[in-house]
Amino acid sequence: MLIFKKEFFEQVVRQGKRELPNECCGIFAGKEGRVEKVYEMTNTDKSPSTFFMDPKEQLRVMKEIRNLGLEMIGIYHSHVASPAYPSGRDIELAFYPEVSYVIISLRDKDNPEIRSFKIREGKIEEEKVIVRKNILFVCVENSCRSQMAEAMVNNLYWQKYFAYSAGSKPSGKVDSLAIEVMREIGIDISHQRSKGFDEVKNIEFDYVITLGCGDICPVYPAKHRIDWQINDPKGKSIEFFRKIRDDIHKKIRELIA
Repeated sequence: MLIFKKEFFEQVVRQGKRELPNECCGIFAGKEGRVEKVYEMTNTDKSPSTFFMDPKEQLRVMKEIRNLGLEMIGIYHSHVASPAYPSGRDIELAFYPEVSYVIISLRDKDNPEIRSFKIREGKIEEEKVIVRKNILFVCVENSCRSQMAEAMVNNLYWQKYFAYSAGSKPSGKVDSLAIEVMREIGIDISHQRSKGFDEVKNIEFDYVITLGCGDICPVYPAKHRIDWQINDPKGKSIEFFRKIRDDIHKKIRELIA
């Protein structure tokens, strides 16, 4: 199984269209099937039917991947006019049996197709591709509720969703009690930051979920906009923080179901 953030899928499709009429190519880095970084590579063949990566560029990328503590988990390329299925040449060049070979078909440019395969000793086995949906959680200060919601999704439901959070008036810090009650359920949010909308303005969201901030939260574009009436725990007891944490988790489970 190969799991993408939505932005990564859109990035490789843009690359494929930009390099038409030739095939594009690149490398996915990550761990355990989860793509965490995309490297757009140079197709030295400059051909609409074949690709070959620049060896020097590939060596540099492989070094960077190792230095980041990641692994090469996929090699991708586009098919300009054929389906997203390995050609005879694709099979011949499948030198890494442990990685995924991803093909983006652009024969219908308005509806690109992406499929992934393991290729071992000439045998092709298709694997599942998941393009995660994007969720933006919004509250006023982005210090309590939206921070907890973001972390729950990204730690517990990461196979299908990728969450962001932002505030209309970010406080600049994550509340210490939010950090504490999240640690109680095994999730560390001490590294997260309080953010404004500027940091998410170029991301396309499937869901924008406001957390009880009413008219203070601006309208943000998304396919679906939802308001959860979740009380602000700022300044309240740790018991109240625990209740809000559990209320948010219940709402997330209902959304995913």
